[in-house]
Amino acid sequence: MGGKGKLRHWPRVACVMVLLVAGSAGPLHAAAALAVGVTDSPADGIAYGWAINFQTPEEARKVALEKCRAFENAPKAVKACKLIGAAEKHCLALAFDPKNDSPGMGWAIESSREAAQRRALERCRAAAPADRRAFCEIDLIKCDGEP
Repeated sequence: MGGKGKLRHWPRVACVMVLLVAGSAGPLHAAAALAVGVTDSPADGIAYGWAINFQTPEEARKVALEKCRAFENAPKAVKACKLIGAAEKHCLALAFDPKNDSPGMGWAIESSREAAQRRALERCRAAAPADRRAFCEIDLIKCDGEP
């Protein structure tokens, strides 16, 4: 019985150790950035680039701008790519009116997925013509710490 008393607590110790390791396991990188390119003409389309889970906001900004400038579906808009913002441990979202030539577009960088979606949709609806506001939909939602 001498050795069994010590082993009796082993499962509890093992569970606590697993929880501590699992709780500390998370993304080592938590910086995100969003870049968008828009011209004065909705017919030119919209270019965008995003980056999440980078070690620093500077790295995320660089990658987001590079992706925006490499966007192939809107060659005129890529020339207007600008950094919208960068943040750590945040979510970013883009919403669009899917109709070509519609100015309906919105973006957001917020502390939660829900807040980012809501804000992007609000901005899209504010930019879209009155008869197109209901058509705005989320095209992209990404959060730091998610794959």
